[in-house]
Formats: sequence, structure tokens, C-alpha cells
Amino acid sequence: MLRRAGLPVAALDHSDYRIPADRLQALLADCAKSAASEEFGLLVGGAFKISMKGALGLLMREQVNVRMAVDVLRRYLRYQGDNVEIGATPQPDGLLILPELVSGRTRASRQMVELTVAMYVQVFRGLLGDGWRPARVGFAHAPPADLAPYRALLGAVEFGAPYTGFLLTEADLETPLGDGDPRLTQEIIRMIEANGAPAGLSVSETVNSLIRRLLPEGDCNVDRVAQHLGIDRRTVHRRLAAEGKSFTQLLDAARREVASRQLSHGDRPLGEVAAMVGFSSLSTFSRWFRHATGMQPSEYRRMSHGE
Repeated sequence: MLRRAGLPVAALDHSDYRIPADRLQALLADCAKSAASEEFGLLVGGAFKISMKGALGLLMREQVNVRMAVDVLRRYLRYQGDNVEIGATPQPDGLLILPELVSGRTRASRQMVELTVAMYVQVFRGLLGDGWRPARVGFAHAPPADLAPYRALLGAVEFGAPYTGFLLTEADLETPLGDGDPRLTQEIIRMIEANGAPAGLSVSETVNSLIRRLLPEGDCNVDRVAQHLGIDRRTVHRRLAAEGKSFTQLLDAARREVASRQLSHGDRPLGEVAAMVGFSSLSTFSRWFRHATGMQPSEYRRMSHGE
């Protein structure tokens, strides 16, 4: 099955072997079909341990509390070269953790989506204890035929939800993890940064990844991106131009994708959707969306829902 997916069998013997996300998606789909297991991706994710995150998992354990562990996960995940970005949306009762696959092909795969959510539930279970369950878990896609495996691993699960992710309550976030050793923490960070992200990412791919992470903060611009990359804005523009891209193109494309997906799934208030794509006011978002798509956000939502 590994060979059919274009993966070397030797990957089984090397825990640090990098597996292309699209090939992993093909392998999961093949396994799920062969095993007649709709929940195959969920079960694979449920076998994950925080120790499998390597230095990043150790860095999370060295934080003072879970809230700080969330921060370092979001900040340093990109150094592992994962196909996942971690969104975090504050809620009245906690923080909604939104693991999102970057690749469009993997994002469309139920198996990959369920594996990813289950995997990060397991990461936080490694911090909060084996008996911990998220206060709630949501998947945007339709429910499976059998809910039992999902409830056994995740607890309360909603399908057809306006989000894909899980909630960390305020009590979860404030759970202490230890005193934290500043010297050890800095040493782990140096090790993570020294290893760096995998080679081969284009400038536009790197910038696109940063845009998607910065959008919900409401301050996504070329200066912020340049700051994250450690270069000036003119260098960002020049390097993007060399690849036939522009920052404005990438920003608009990311906004269209996120806004369209949010409007197509669930009933999140339009003001929240606007904030998720970096607009401080609903009117500004509506004007931009009409210019980008030819229709108002509310109209797009009605059409997407078949109304």
C-alpha cells in the first residue's frame, strides 16, 4: 500500500522521514477503502502522541501552562514543515483550536481532516491527561454512519458545524504544566530554528502561509510578513515578483478562500467572517467581497446553502 501511494517502505523504520502530504492522503484513502473503515483517519490520528512532535512537543511541555503551549505550537509548527496551520479563535468559554490543512487536495479529504483534528486533540491530551476530552469538537463535513468511534475518542462531536476543530476551556488553558526552565526552553528553540523548515518552499508559498496565519489578527500586511521573514518589504515584493506573484494577489486569494469556505459552511455571523479575513468592519468586508465575487456575502451564503 505504501508503494501504491508512491512512498518507500523504509519510511516505516525512520520516524523522522518526511512524507509528502498528498501521498499521505492517497495512502489514507486507500487504507480506508481496503479496510471498509469510514473512521480510518480518525483512528490513525488517535494513535498520535505528543512525543511524536519531537522538540516541539518537548517545548510545549516546558511551558508554564497550556495557554502558553498553544502559543509555541502556533509559532513553531512551521519549522517542522507540516501541512497544517493552527488557528485559534477566542470564545466566551475558552479558545477554539482550528487545525487547518494547507493543501487544497488534503483539505478536501475527510480522512486527512479527521486525522488532523484527532492528532491535535491527542497532542493536548498529552498535556492535560489521558482522561481529558475537549468540551466540544466540530467537523464541517457530514456525519458518518457510525458515531461511536468519534464519541469514544473525542467526546461530544458535532457534524455540519460552522468550524472544524475543538475547544480548550479557560480551565484547560490555565492548567499548569510546571515551572518551566528558561535555559532549557531557549536551547529547544535554538534546536528547532537550527533545523528549520524543509527546503524547497517557494517565496510565494512561504508568504501565503504567513498570510493565512496573520489574517485573523486583523493586521496582515506586507510589513508584518517582512518582519516575520527578517527582511524588508521591498525584498518581499522583489522576491515575489521574481516568481510572477504579488503580495496583493496572495492576500486577496487567501481572503477569498477563507471567506468563501466560512460562508459556505454553517451560520457564523458575517461580522465574525469579516474579522477572520482581516477586516475591522462589516461594510468594508462587504464592499471587498462584492468586488471580488460579484455578490454580497449574504447572497453568496444563500446560494451556497441552496436557498
